[in-house]
Amino acid sequence: MYRKLLISFTLILLCLTAVAGQSGDVTGTWDATLVSPQGTFNVQLILKQDGEKVSGQVKSARGELPLEGTSKGKEIKLKYTIQFQGSDMLITLTGAVDGPAIKGSADYGGLADGEFSAKRAGDTASAAAPSSPAPTAKKTDLTGAWAFQVETSAGAGSPTFTFKQDGDKLSGQYKGAFGEAPISGTVKDNKVEFSVKIEAQGQQLTLTYKGTVESDGTLKGTVDLGEVGSGTWTGKRQ
Repeated sequence: MYRKLLISFTLILLCLTAVAGQSGDVTGTWDATLVSPQGTFNVQLILKQDGEKVSGQVKSARGELPLEGTSKGKEIKLKYTIQFQGSDMLITLTGAVDGPAIKGSADYGGLADGEFSAKRAGDTASAAAPSSPAPTAKKTDLTGAWAFQVETSAGAGSPTFTFKQDGDKLSGQYKGAFGEAPISGTVKDNKVEFSVKIEAQGQQLTLTYKGTVESDGTLKGTVDLGEVGSGTWTGKRQ
């Protein structure tokens, strides 16, 4: 009897060990930040896992690119190719999955190294929920003229924006060093996100602004310049 109990207990332990060793499924959308010598880039990783094989897309302000990779236990490796200075560059992300987060290193075609981190998109939304969203959403109205101060690695700028808010929808007009262009975006609770398409040096460029409405009524956040880089900004009503 004692031997049978011992064998049963051992089998249970083996089963538990096998379950613990299985890899978590990374299927879903991840908000990722890549740090490189060229600056910081914010992208979305849309992943689908089948066994140890991972496929999906990298989504940024410049469009979508296919990716592939593997996920074994806590180790994940993703690869995708971008156009850099007229040539293909393979970007390899290698990291460790820790529940709703991934953290690791980035290799830029063997020419440079960096870091990357990612969080499940749904996890970010859950974290924002407890801060009484409903009252904030009703009080937030960005309609009007705003003066921005933008700081990037390439320099500073002072564009102006004329916003029109209709519920969660945000529209309006940008005016700055690149001329004038329409904007479109959303306002949810105290979170604001909008984009504007401008032309720089003969190329179309999409600027994506993400930020928050501060307690004093000002705006503050980051701007994503796609593969060009990123920066920070503040905004005040005129």
